[in-house]
Amino acid sequence: MTIIPPPVESLVTVVYEPESETQIFTKRRNLWQYDPELYGKRDLRIDFLRGVAIVSMVVNHLECRSYFNNITQGHIYASSAEGFVFLSGFVLGFVTLQRIDKIGLNSAMQKLLERAKILYFTSFILIAGLGLLSIVAPGMTKPSFDRAPGEWWQILLAASTLHLAPPIVDILQLYVLCLVASPGIFWLLRRGLLLPLLTASWTLWWIQQVHPYSFSFEPLDRAHPYFVFSTWQILYVHGVAAGYHKDKLAKTWKRLPKVPLLLGMGAIVATALVTAHFDLQLGTWPTGVQDRALWLRLTDRSINGPIRLVTLLGLFSLMFAAVDAFWLPLSKTLGNLLIPLGQNSLYVYIIHVPLTLIWFMIPGLIQGSTWLVSLVQAIAIGLCWFMVKKEFLFKIIPR
Repeated sequence: MTIIPPPVESLVTVVYEPESETQIFTKRRNLWQYDPELYGKRDLRIDFLRGVAIVSMVVNHLECRSYFNNITQGHIYASSAEGFVFLSGFVLGFVTLQRIDKIGLNSAMQKLLERAKILYFTSFILIAGLGLLSIVAPGMTKPSFDRAPGEWWQILLAASTLHLAPPIVDILQLYVLCLVASPGIFWLLRRGLLLPLLTASWTLWWIQQVHPYSFSFEPLDRAHPYFVFSTWQILYVHGVAAGYHKDKLAKTWKRLPKVPLLLGMGAIVATALVTAHFDLQLGTWPTGVQDRALWLRLTDRSINGPIRLVTLLGLFSLMFAAVDAFWLPLSKTLGNLLIPLGQNSLYVYIIHVPLTLIWFMIPGLIQGSTWLVSLVQAIAIGLCWFMVKKEFLFKIIPR
């Protein structure tokens, strides 16, 4: 009988080496990371971040001493409005690119102008309606109007010519102007003229820094508009350009060395947080009158001072990196709330206006118990989410 020796492989002892903590963390991170192939062309990370911005904005407008407001206000030189404008431009950039490829530039631009028309009439109805209401019932129009800004005909004329800019609803006028400017933006992008576009955008922003409000409308109800087009357009233009070149940016993002990049962005955010603590929270820095006047100008929100732009760059980069790296746990815990709100952020913005007016009419709510007002704010956010899920008045309210 012939004896067949066992194969050499069977005589080799396999030694199991446990994975290191670094390997385990890397695998877990890859499992948690966002995978674009699973979600199609729509980038849910952007929708998630838009949801964060719109929720933060609603919380800020529902003024009170709540736990939510303690998180969203006064900690850094950036707000939900900046992120909201940039991300809206970003989404418009890549959505319109797809539309241009499908129906052509002229037809796509016509749709943008039709949307600008819809937003113009929405803005007019809200602002004129609140203005006229302030004549007969001024207590019902706070915080937009404490009193009537003028006679009825002045209100209608100012609202129709973008010369009325009440808080809560004034950002709609900025979107109207941005959409009207969009055909020129896409014409330049379509011809590969990105550098001239950004140069024009930065030039307009710089003129506003040197000569504040020189290109802005003079509103009837305040000294100057809060969302000045000449400075806020820089966020919109860069958002549109980034969305238009989304695929190229995604490839560039993958090639970038993440550790030094995020360390640099983290240093920007940390510096802004510490500085804002002594400035916005304590009011102890800067101490000199001239120094403080200069610092207030550099951080002015209405003209988007340079400090705010740098802070936004660092903050958005960190937030996007965090959402990208920890997508699975974030989407499972907060995605069901934030993604629908982010995908319908304009709708949420419009429906939050009556909610805000009601909020200010409830006696004692603004100065009420922290637990109570936090609960009411959570209910308001939940109501917005419920209305989105039920598609309440979707055929009437712009989205």
